[in-house]
Amino acid sequence: MRILHLAKYYWPRSGGMERVVRDLAEGANALGHQAEVVAVRSFGEGARRPGNFVTRTFSFGALGSQEIAPGYIAAAWRRADVIHVHHPHSLADVACLLRAGRTPVVVTQHADANRSMYRPVARLVLRRAKAIVVPSRAHLAISGELRGFESKVEVIPFGIDEARWAEVPAPPPGSAPRALFIGRLVRFKGVDILLRALERVPDLKLDIIGSGPEGPRLRTLAQALAITDRVRWYGEYPDEDLPRRMADAHFLVLPSVTTEEMFGLVVLEAMAAGRPVITTAVPSAVRDVNVPGVTGLEVPLRDVGALAEALDRLARDAALRQMMGEAGRARVHEQFTRTRMAERHIELYQQVMQGWAPYGAV
Repeated sequence: MRILHLAKYYWPRSGGMERVVRDLAEGANALGHQAEVVAVRSFGEGARRPGNFVTRTFSFGALGSQEIAPGYIAAAWRRADVIHVHHPHSLADVACLLRAGRTPVVVTQHADANRSMYRPVARLVLRRAKAIVVPSRAHLAISGELRGFESKVEVIPFGIDEARWAEVPAPPPGSAPRALFIGRLVRFKGVDILLRALERVPDLKLDIIGSGPEGPRLRTLAQALAITDRVRWYGEYPDEDLPRRMADAHFLVLPSVTTEEMFGLVVLEAMAAGRPVITTAVPSAVRDVNVPGVTGLEVPLRDVGALAEALDRLARDAALRQMMGEAGRARVHEQFTRTRMAERHIELYQQVMQGWAPYGAV
């Protein structure tokens, strides 16, 4: 089977959607299918090809959130049995519509479009799609664009390459407890709440991996809270080296404060590495991944005190960390692997291809 993924960006550009597309393509190829990816290479980004199944098309810049990449349209006409469009991505929507009814379409709704001007085109593609994939029921409940298309929706949880994290060693014996945050430094991630909670747990250290517009403000806040000696800032970090940073951590914290945190793949990665997690009660798929009291702890949104108590509890209780870490690893293996995700998508592709005929065919 030939599967064509129309994605906005691709690895090594960092992001949850990019990681999902990579694992879907690599997972399908590992199962004996031919998955290809068309993605944009923006100005200033390296031309490194992450695989011979990836076509990178140059962009002259962005108009709002949309890249200006004319070559993308031509690249999207590659031969395929199924086209898989990853929303939001208006350029992919245009390319998909130009192919008319020639190929069945599957859409993964990672999130709704931020700009209302793009939504009519997105809805045209959703109307044409034979199936729409979301990683959790929460995505369906939150999405405004999916209203009216509920009958097409299939829930297939995201998965990760768990083998990559299985060999991450335990933290050095006798080392001071250390928490880890991985993600973009933007407001919805709640890193300011994490820093204020850290102030209340004097024996805990924190590693922060990521960059973003909130970086300068957060560093200033850490200085004001007098915790700079307990916080290490790594900035953007090579993906291949992330397991090394996970090895130093005793647990992971994802303190997000809005539903812009739709899934949290980093939570799966920490669980696969045998680390407990602390998450917030954001009404998204994050609550489907972390099981409070089993694989980690959950705290209310924007509650500094509750987060501080959770940090302190995991920092002090090594036995609890080990128990939750083992439960998290088992949960990933059972439900959230790359192979499981790819297999379920292949089954879906086969279903949408049954009885398919191009528009106008006799």
